[in-house]
This record gives sequence, structure tokens and C-alpha cells, in this order.
Amino acid sequence: MPAYNCGKYISQSIKSMLNQTYKNFELFIIDDGSTDNTEEIVKKINDDRIIYKKIEHSGTSAALNHGVSLAKGDWIARIDADDLNTPDRLEKQLNFVNNNTQYNVISSWSVYFNNKGKICYYWKSPVNHKEIFSLLNLYNPLNQSGLLIKRKLLLENNFDETFVYFEDYELMHRIRDKVKFYNFPEFLVFTRIREDSKSTIANSEKIFNLLFSSSKDKLIQSKTSDELKYWNGICGDLCLFYGNVKYAIKYFRKSIYFKNCIKILIIIIFGEKVRNLLKKNIKLRLKNLFQNNNKYHKFLENNIN
Repeated sequence: MPAYNCGKYISQSIKSMLNQTYKNFELFIIDDGSTDNTEEIVKKINDDRIIYKKIEHSGTSAALNHGVSLAKGDWIARIDADDLNTPDRLEKQLNFVNNNTQYNVISSWSVYFNNKGKICYYWKSPVNHKEIFSLLNLYNPLNQSGLLIKRKLLLENNFDETFVYFEDYELMHRIRDKVKFYNFPEFLVFTRIREDSKSTIANSEKIFNLLFSSSKDKLIQSKTSDELKYWNGICGDLCLFYGNVKYAIKYFRKSIYFKNCIKILIIIIFGEKVRNLLKKNIKLRLKNLFQNNNKYHKFLENNIN
């Protein structure tokens, strides 16, 4: 659990880990030079499984790498200091990987909520490796606060400390040819949506450049018309989501699938507003109107109050 000035939320996140039905773990809390009351809060919690380390402020990637270097277990379970895990998260994920040894990086479905304790939307991310692998061209379908990954992999492939934001995404994109992905098809992660979140469009330039460069290389290497259409579509989606909305049309016009024609029409009608709607996950929020699960509402009530 990397933490930086999360005193307002960290006790809730710690509680969600200490309440796990699987008990045999170390909880490394790497304080990335917090200047608030994070240290005071953590040290008040009496549990031998907590190992608290405060380092000089160096960024989330450095904190994660430091934690991995200290850990002794075969698996690293990741959680942010403002998110929550259900009590059965570790038990279910570990049972799965122990019975399906081909998988070495897994996460789960996620519930997104705000500081008022209101569920904003449910995200049923793709489950199988092939879909996850493909979607890494556009976004990260593996929630970092539900990530379970072989420690050996992280020792061989550190988090890139030049990435101040989207460090998990960069790592998943970089190692995807070496691993087997899976998303556990249950809501084991509760992700807090914050107005001061780091993962904003203003901070996405570095990951956009990485993804766009990779996709442009694949576009240049394309040999068939289907490959050209596919990678033009990917480049268009990247421009639409991360970059210049109008520039996305250039690529969509070279990838004439029905869905891309619809995207062109929507861009023409709504212009730059389209990107902002995408960033707010309007589609998932609308789906949430038709999904109401009291179990998850009660979990939030019991864990953030």
C-alpha cells in the first residue's frame, strides 16, 4: 500500500485489508514522505502484520518498488491507500491462482464510489487474457487496487519511476508478452473517485505518448487491409480519449467500421465535449441506473463511516 497524504482515508483501506478472511500476509505501508497525519494514524493501529516504512517523497513508483524489495511472499497484492477490498479478496484470488498456475497477473471487477459513499458505477472489466491483452492498447482493464502479481515478476520488471502517473498501466503494457492475465469475475475492489485524483487527463500525456507510439509502430508494420483498419481505429480511439478529438477523425476515416462512423458523427455534433464525457465514464454511469445491489451499498456504509 503506497501512501502519500492519505490520512483522510488510509484507516479505512487498512481496515479492509486487516479484515481479510485470508490471514497469512504482511501489509507493507510505504509512506511516500507524507506531510499530513498519515504516519500518526498508521502507528495507532495495533496489528503485527503491518510493516510501516516512511521514505523520502519520490513518487508512487518508487514507493511500490521499495515495498516489493522488502516483501518476502511469492505474491504481491496491491491496494491504494484510499481504496477498499472486500474481506474475501485475497482468499478468492489466491485460491484461483493456486488452482490455475498459468496465470501470474490477476485483478477483479470493481465498484467505483465517491466520498459521500454513493456508488457511481460498477465495472465488469474483461475476464480472459486475450481481451485484457488487446485492451491494453487503449486503457488498463486491470484495477491496481485488486492487482495480484508474482513477486518474481516485479523484481525482474520494476515500476518505471519516470512515470509519475499511470505507473501500473505502463508496467502492464510493458510486460504483457511475458504474462497471463485474468480478472476475477466478482466485485472485490471498491475504488474511490476523488476530485483531486492524479489520473486526470491533464496528467495523461506520458502514457498517451507511449500508447500512441506503440500503436503507430503497429500501424506502419501492418500488411493487410484488416490490420490497417484495426490499428487506424486504435490510433483514433487514443486521440479521442487522450489527445486531440479532431485529429481522431483522421484515423477513424481510414478505419471504416460502423462504430467508427458513429464516433465521427458524434464528434462532429458534440466536438471537444465528447472527450470529457468519455473521461466521466457516462456509459458505465448510465448502466448503473439499472443495477442496484444492496450488498455493495451496505459494505460501503460499514467501511467508510
